[in-house]
Amino acid sequence: MRENSARGVSTLLDATLCLLLVSASAMTLASALHESESEQELDAESADQTAELLTTSTARVTYSAGDRTRTAHDTLAGLLASAVRTDVRAAAPGEPTTANSTFVEAVAQRLNRTLRRTEASVEVVARWPVGRNATTESGIVVGDRPPRDAAVHAAGFVAREVRFTVRTWSATRQREATESRFRTGSQGWSA
Repeated sequence: MRENSARGVSTLLDATLCLLLVSASAMTLASALHESESEQELDAESADQTAELLTTSTARVTYSAGDRTRTAHDTLAGLLASAVRTDVRAAAPGEPTTANSTFVEAVAQRLNRTLRRTEASVEVVARWPVGRNATTESGIVVGDRPPRDAAVHAAGFVAREVRFTVRTWSATRQREATESRFRTGSQGWSA
């Protein structure tokens, strides 16, 4: 009789342990799925939040213009729109480029610092459309480039005739950018 009761207790312990392991596995799986869904929600919201950050946060950039040092103060979107317009003017024949390029670089560096503090990875594309004092589309890209396998979310807005596209994806993915990545251009420009 003792052997049967010992065997019964052993079987009961085995069944209890099995149920605990199955429950723990199910909870781990459910938690992972919930984190994945939360991450996707964060990504979708982060594009809008970053667009709002660009349009409402102000910043100051200092740049050199010949022998003088100048300071510009505006919203982040306003600074980037001015940088795009400056880049378009610099592409025009006979325009001085030294002050223009230092302004564009200062704005890009300031935006990169701000974007690195966000919870998601971010790329901001600012484009000046063809026909607005430009014969080709021109623009500036600041931030990280999305990985090919990332689920990318986007938000768009216009500020001072410059079209902005904000792309975000999970910050847990590996970043491919250098510390101060930005591109400008007016001939065959694409992002």
